[in-house]
Amino acid sequence: MANKNEITSTPNKSKKKKSKLTGFFYLLVIFIASLLLVALAFVYKGLKEDATSSSQTNDLSSSESADASKSSFYFKLLNPFGEKPDASEPKVEASLQTGKQESDEFLPPMKTFIDEKELSSSFNEDLFDDISSRTNIDTGHSTLDKDVIYIYQSHSREAFLPYLKNVNEPEEAFHSKANVTLVGKMLGKALERRGIGSTVNSTDIIQELDLRGLDYGSSYLVSGEQVKAAIQDNPDLDIFIDIHRDSLRKDSTTVNVNGDDYARILFIVGTGHKEFEKNLAFAKELQLQLDTNYPNLSKGILEKDKSQGNGVYNQNLAANAIIVEIGGVDNTVDELYLTVEALADVLSNNYWHE
Repeated sequence: MANKNEITSTPNKSKKKKSKLTGFFYLLVIFIASLLLVALAFVYKGLKEDATSSSQTNDLSSSESADASKSSFYFKLLNPFGEKPDASEPKVEASLQTGKQESDEFLPPMKTFIDEKELSSSFNEDLFDDISSRTNIDTGHSTLDKDVIYIYQSHSREAFLPYLKNVNEPEEAFHSKANVTLVGKMLGKALERRGIGSTVNSTDIIQELDLRGLDYGSSYLVSGEQVKAAIQDNPDLDIFIDIHRDSLRKDSTTVNVNGDDYARILFIVGTGHKEFEKNLAFAKELQLQLDTNYPNLSKGILEKDKSQGNGVYNQNLAANAIIVEIGGVDNTVDELYLTVEALADVLSNNYWHE
């Protein structure tokens, strides 16, 4: 009996030992699985944060790319940095062509305009005066002592590179003397020789802005105040021309007409006010006359609303108010003069016959 009991007790002890080992094994497996789950949770969290960060970075890059694309679109037409327009982009060439572009306001800090550049030896203010002092043209009409056309320059320091020393970039073409105010004076004289009285406002708008602590974006505000004052002082004023120059290079702003090189014209109409159709109609009248007498001299009519810039340009003050860009940064006084004479012709015809 003793031997039998000894034989039967040995397997029982073995089974108990195996049972304990199995339980310990299961606990170990559960513990390891728990550790793996915790580790996986941390890994997942890290991957998720990386993905979110990457997504935000991509979104920011996409946004910046879109903004850059939007801000640079204008410069294909009115480019202050001198880049040539892409060949695939439509040009403002055709008669009465109108179009809308992205925001194109070139708004550098005031320091850009205040820091004066040195004039080249080829600049002489008398040159602009002399070339426009020609004999009178008999049109059979005269406004006598009445001034009926008002000429001004909202961006008064837009200058011409041929008359600036060691300046080659369009975004640096600004000066207090060799600028579009001289073109305004030329146009005033050209109109006077055709019997049309004009008021030429050569105010240095940049100087006014600086004195009042305003930025370049307020140029039209300041020039608009002067236009309003002129209208109040002289109810005979009928046409308002704001003269600018383009920022594209010479191959885009010069055309040969009948053997002579002219500085090309671009009309700009602001559509950001209710009565813009009247301004547009006026621009179309001038465009048609230019196309008839000076083929390809005008690049067309550019319409711009408030999302593309100022959008009004003081054109809400009168039906016959427009911006006229005459030439670009590379044009010379001779080319500017020929275009001014052509513009004076069509303005004269429009005033007397429309």
